[in-house]
Amino acid sequence: MKIEEVKQRLLKIEKLSHDDEVAHCEEDELFYDFVEAIKDGKYKSKHEIINIATELYKVRDIDFARWHA
Repeated sequence: MKIEEVKQRLLKIEKLSHDDEVAHCEEDELFYDFVEAIKDGKYKSKHEIINIATELYKVRDIDFARWHA
C-alpha cells in the first residue's frame, strides 16, 4: 500500500462517513491492510512505514461514530 492508495481510501471513508457502520468497516480494513503490508515485507524502510502510517492515521480526523456490535 502506497501513499496514493491511502489517500484514495481516506477520501472513500470520508465520503462514507454519513454511514457510521460502513465507514468504520472501511477504516478497519485500511488498518488491517496496512498491517498485512508490513507483515509481508512490502515496505523498503522504517521511514516508508512511518510515512504511510502518518498519512493513514489521518483517518482519525474523519468524523463518524466508531463502535463494534
